[in-house]
Amino acid sequence: MQPITDVKELFRHQRQVRAFADRPVDDATLQEVLQAAVHGPSASNAQPWRFIVVRDAEVKAQLDALYEAAFAEQYGGTPPPRGTDRQPLSQVPVLVVACVRVRGRANIATGASVYPSVQNLMLAARAIGLASGITTLHRLKLAEVHELLGIPEGWESAAIVLVGWPDRAYGPNKRPPLERFVTYDRWTDPPPRG
Repeated sequence: MQPITDVKELFRHQRQVRAFADRPVDDATLQEVLQAAVHGPSASNAQPWRFIVVRDAEVKAQLDALYEAAFAEQYGGTPPPRGTDRQPLSQVPVLVVACVRVRGRANIATGASVYPSVQNLMLAARAIGLASGITTLHRLKLAEVHELLGIPEGWESAAIVLVGWPDRAYGPNKRPPLERFVTYDRWTDPPPRG
């Protein structure tokens, strides 16, 4: 995939990718992506995040085992279809575990202080030609993931972001017309057609 500098085109080309080329992501490129993440907005500008970069093959293999166990727990005998080119976490060049500080019990508002930084990371990756994907399924095995990564009490892993060079060129994402998703002043079902 080619780098993208036009922000409107960047949004149209941002997509979930689970297949990567066998090409390492160098430190300077990864630092550029992580720098974008720490510029994300957060509630009260608290910046309550930490990012764990996982490149070690053994750690990735253990994360992959926990992820697959979570997948089996979530879907049992009726899993959703998976892309035939989907790579296991153990084969992804870089995993970035986005963590957020929590006070008390995590809730939907907790995510409001970390997911914007994750989106910054993913958009920065795409802007320079990298691909990325996000998962939160590991959270079904939260205690085991936290033990593996040494995440202390008071912090939670909010997402795992998959980062690498794409295995091929991906075109723009396809979305229905905006009118399908937007209503004005109050909820209507279905949204009115413009």
